Amino acid sequence: MRILVGFKVTPDFESLREADWIAGEGNLADGAGVETRYVPRLLNCFDESALELALRLRDAAAGRSFVEPQLSAVSIGGSQVEPFLTTLLALGYGRAARVDVGADVDFAPAAVASILAACAHDSDGGDVLLLGCRSGPGDGGTVPFRVAETLGWPCLSQVVEIEALSGDDLRVTCLADDCLLRVTVRPPCVLAVGNAVVSRLRVPTLRDRLARRDVLVDVLRAADLGIDIDLLLEREPAGLIGLEAVRRARAGVVVGGETPHEKARHLLDDHLRAVIERL
Repeated sequence: MRILVGFKVTPDFESLREADWIAGEGNLADGAGVETRYVPRLLNCFDESALELALRLRDAAAGRSFVEPQLSAVSIGGSQVEPFLTTLLALGYGRAARVDVGADVDFAPAAVASILAACAHDSDGGDVLLLGCRSGPGDGGTVPFRVAETLGWPCLSQVVEIEALSGDDLRVTCLADDCLLRVTVRPPCVLAVGNAVVSRLRVPTLRDRLARRDVLVDVLRAADLGIDIDLLLEREPAGLIGLEAVRRARAGVVVGGETPHEKARHLLDDHLRAVIERL
């Protein structure tokens, strides 16, 4: 079985200054986005779960004398993606690749889906495509379904657990109408990972990194996959035109008093008594 995990690296938006939450006001040279070059990069949380689930499938196969699945990972992005790919190689992924499209595809789900589908069709692609159900701000959650439609593969969403069965069958647990649904599927298929119990990617040891230090990250272009990225973006003319930060501040009152008894008395007399009397 070949498992391909598609993931996205996003800026740490929590680290942005409030002044940078402005789009189209000259924060970037072309005035078309938000300046995020100075903030750290993070794995999208759903993609991180998908990457770890693939590793657990490999570990389970080794422990049960199954044929060990071949793991591959792919991300769309520039050089900022490579540290994450080298980490995956150290963790045992057989192949790690990035697709450099030279354009912003954050608001182009059809283009992203076409690239991921082409990667799955590649000779080193996968029989099972694992994706996060969402990839961060601006994502509508349609990419897994678009990929499945392009490939003609079945798609399960809100996946929380995957278990290998005999042969190539998988038992997939997903959320459906607030209930857990367990489905037995046979590849090829697309699995969109949601709020999985496994939410953190393991950390490779120094020995793991040294053992795979000579394995290189594959760098692909959209044209290498038969994708005309300019044509796809022309068909999907969407972009960022504005941002507004969500105000999360809450009003508060400092309760006076020198001792816990006095504080409790002030809390009751000044704030709670009127509420209790109305009940």
